[in-house]
Amino acid sequence: MPVALLLVDALSPVYVSRATLPVLWEFVRDGYAGPLQNLYAFRGIEATLFSGRTPAEHGVWAEYRPTPVQPGPAAGPLARLTGADKAGALERSARLAILAGDLLPSDRLRLDVRYVIDRAMRRGGTPAAGNLIPPALLGAFRRSIPAPIWAPDSLGAVPTLFDELHAEGGSFATILHPAVRDDPDIPARLAAHLRAGERPDLWFIKFNALDALGHRHGPSVAALGPGLARLDRQLAAAIAELQAAYGRRGIDVVIVSDHGMSAVARGVDVRPALAAAGRAGPGLRFFVDSTSLRAWGPPASLAALAEELERLPGLRLLDTAARRALGIPADPEATGELLASADEGCVLFPDFFRRERRASGMHGYALVRSDAGLPYLATGPDMAALLPGHPPYDHRSVWAAVRARLGLGRASPPAPAPAEAVLA
Repeated sequence: MPVALLLVDALSPVYVSRATLPVLWEFVRDGYAGPLQNLYAFRGIEATLFSGRTPAEHGVWAEYRPTPVQPGPAAGPLARLTGADKAGALERSARLAILAGDLLPSDRLRLDVRYVIDRAMRRGGTPAAGNLIPPALLGAFRRSIPAPIWAPDSLGAVPTLFDELHAEGGSFATILHPAVRDDPDIPARLAAHLRAGERPDLWFIKFNALDALGHRHGPSVAALGPGLARLDRQLAAAIAELQAAYGRRGIDVVIVSDHGMSAVARGVDVRPALAAAGRAGPGLRFFVDSTSLRAWGPPASLAALAEELERLPGLRLLDTAARRALGIPADPEATGELLASADEGCVLFPDFFRRERRASGMHGYALVRSDAGLPYLATGPDMAALLPGHPPYDHRSVWAAVRARLGLGRASPPAPAPAEAVLA
């Protein structure tokens, strides 16, 4: 049976009601609709959704991981800044342009500069302008997955649904950014594919707009009302196109989100802690996003950083046992020789990049206790019957049901260890 998997970035269970998303509400009336368990991952969520493995098993967690340190004499300050010790002339020029752009007073303008450079430089696995990486550390990180999740062998030895379909002679199609620039373009792009006679076994279609709105307004249904109404119309149009092409009972539609959106109450400034750790010695590498701080470096610098971070309310250090309980890699390369995670409702702010306005909503937390912060799943009765076990489901449950509906098997993975028991 063909399946259309519609991934709605940051669709929270608290957004869904007859008043806010009437088409979605009616669509799943006889199926399953409800929250999924939180998955503490970033890039690794899609990898889990399409492989049925935890991040600890498939090895992908964040968008970036550190570049292996090359032996030899340490580069000078300018070489480290521009990547001149290992980058080509074009990449050095790009990094200098990023450095200049980062001097702009506006968060939005700094992001725009990096976006333009990233679009111009995207040609492999090395990030040209990851917007979470300070210019001096751009050469220290690379993308966790050089290829899209649907590319052959994207997870190495771990097969994805796309790999399994290909091996069985099946087909799939994708509609998502950057092939489509904005969510309103998705139904028209889908209709064009269908008019051309395409009838793949699996559609992967991704809606992105809700994530940015959630960061701006938080999980406020009132503030998000216009955006939710647009999303409902877009889902209705996409589902109508699919059912017109395949027949009303000829395709199963699954609507799932990668995460929800938690309300932000306060910021945690980690910059003084990083400065103190830097004074303990050279060689500290760090990656700070809104909810997690990863660091690698000499033991003295890491010890100094850990001591400083332990004094900050709203942060917790995750040791190897905690990482394993969360189902994320314990490998220091992936999750850091030191990993600090913000409590739900806190964000690491300000950081090197965001200085003007703290987000009102955020995701990427190790533990989510609010309904708003959880992912969401909605599907019809036939697919719901294939969900393994009983609620609460997770992204691996969705993989198992989709895989079975595609005729690729019904095996489901073991349940994860209860993270709360370790992290409480």
